[in-house]
Amino acid sequence: MNAVRTTTLLALMLALVFGLSPTAGAEDLKDARDKVRKALVQAKKDVSSDTKAVRTAADRLKDSEADLARARSELAYVQDKLATAKEKDAAVAADLAAAQAAFDTAAAAVVSAQADVERQRALVAVAVRTAYQQHTDLQGMTVVLGTDSASELADRVQWANTIFDTSTARLDRLNQLQAQLETARTARADAEATLTDRKRASAAQVADVKELTAQAASRKAELADLVVANRKLKAKASDELEASRSEYRKLEKQEARITAKLRGDSYNTVNSGGFIKPVNAPAGSGFGMRFHPILHYWRMHWGTDFGAACGAPIRAMANGKVVSAGWTTYGFGNFTLISYGRMKGAQLVSGYAHQSKIIVKAGEHVKQGQVVGYVGTTGLSTGCHLHLQIYRNGVRVNPMNYL
Repeated sequence: MNAVRTTTLLALMLALVFGLSPTAGAEDLKDARDKVRKALVQAKKDVSSDTKAVRTAADRLKDSEADLARARSELAYVQDKLATAKEKDAAVAADLAAAQAAFDTAAAAVVSAQADVERQRALVAVAVRTAYQQHTDLQGMTVVLGTDSASELADRVQWANTIFDTSTARLDRLNQLQAQLETARTARADAEATLTDRKRASAAQVADVKELTAQAASRKAELADLVVANRKLKAKASDELEASRSEYRKLEKQEARITAKLRGDSYNTVNSGGFIKPVNAPAGSGFGMRFHPILHYWRMHWGTDFGAACGAPIRAMANGKVVSAGWTTYGFGNFTLISYGRMKGAQLVSGYAHQSKIIVKAGEHVKQGQVVGYVGTTGLSTGCHLHLQIYRNGVRVNPMNYL
């Protein structure tokens, strides 16, 4: 598209310069001029569109990179939470296992204690039943009267005491086992409550891990989509940038033609005065290598920018003659070249770029301080300013050396 545009424009310009004979009529010249003017208007629109396209692609690329950085940060945050949750899940699982083991032990203790109590109850029941069957009001007399000797009486009394002591011991043992049973039941209840809490905590932790895993997967998918989108944006921006660079290289060749034309300029007036500033504004971006704000790569900045407002008057720096004035196709927009003849031992020419309006014509003589145009932002420009170039014997030099 850029190549077709440039070729068409050059063809029209060549037709204007070389295709018309000296005897060509005024109408033919007017038609050719109108065609070139229309092409220049379209070229201005195309340059403006390309500038906006590159700027938009750069902005989208910057936004995409910011989104990409945020997505990476979110993914790292979720992955960190997931790792913490998994560690906690392992701890909860260990607590649950310990609680289950404690409950199982307590439950077994209850079963064992219950069995001991049942056995002891049976023994006590036997003892009580035997004592009851042998207990009568005459039992004591039987023990005494039924004996044949004192030693037999002693044996019977000892036997009766033994039965009583045995029954008492069995009853005491039963009470002890009953108490142990209650203790075991309490421990089992506590263990069961702890187990229930651990199970609830484990279920909640499992849900958290599941949710975080889903979030991590979602973030990874979003990140992958952003990476793809970012690559496409980079490719688009690179294509547009390369197109602008190619166009700019062509325009640089046209700038070289201007330089050649200046070298052959026949304005040989000797100008003994000095220069004045073309605009009432401070100097900004200077002569030398800089990062281009639109094309986004390092290239030579062949002049000095003055931060004047759009519409501010631009004045001739000294007495001189207008070499050319009009729209350019090489990024300068409305551009004026004024030759000052020989000054400071060399042929000096100034160039005013990006003007909003030009009010002089090629071949016109101007006086120092005369308004020749107004500040603008035409061509490859990011905002209102005057781009000043100084040509010394046709070679671009630092303007600040002459101000």
